[in-house]
Amino acid sequence: MKLWISNLPPNKSDEDVRAFVRKSTQVEIDAITRIDGDGSRPRVLIEIGGATQLMLQAMQRRLHEMYWDQHEISVHIMSFSDQG
Repeated sequence: MKLWISNLPPNKSDEDVRAFVRKSTQVEIDAITRIDGDGSRPRVLIEIGGATQLMLQAMQRRLHEMYWDQHEISVHIMSFSDQG
């Protein structure tokens, strides 16, 4: 399962996102996928291997509506599977 994080500060790298999530939740990200857009509200999908629904809910509660460099980030759980 994955978390969708949007409205990131535009100048943040993947490593910055990893460090922010690690510092805020003590969870390591397995993969980051940048989502294309016009650049005004950068967004990513992050994947955490072995994550449970409860773990993602806790991460969402911690990160959703948190401010990072004057940007209020939005976090949503994406409970779809890439496996079919």
